[in-house]
Amino acid sequence: MEQKHIEIFAGTAIMAMAVKNTLEENNISYIERNDIESAITAGFGSADKAVHIFVLEEDEEKARYALVEKNFDDIDEVQDLIDEDEE
Repeated sequence: MEQKHIEIFAGTAIMAMAVKNTLEENNISYIERNDIESAITAGFGSADKAVHIFVLEEDEEKARYALVEKNFDDIDEVQDLIDEDEE
């Protein structure tokens, strides 16, 4: 059975480092897609939301709550999940 990955963060490299640290502290595996490095290699500029963090679908809720616990509630997707759970 193929496992699906869900994007939980897209932003700057600095914020991505904090997100990755939070996931590691909570033993949540992730995949990072760094468009900044890809752009540099290809000779292009980079966008604001150039680093993307993905987790397994089964870890999505745990990851989002871990981020909220670390005050990452400014990440729209995290807050949207909390809002949905409260309804």
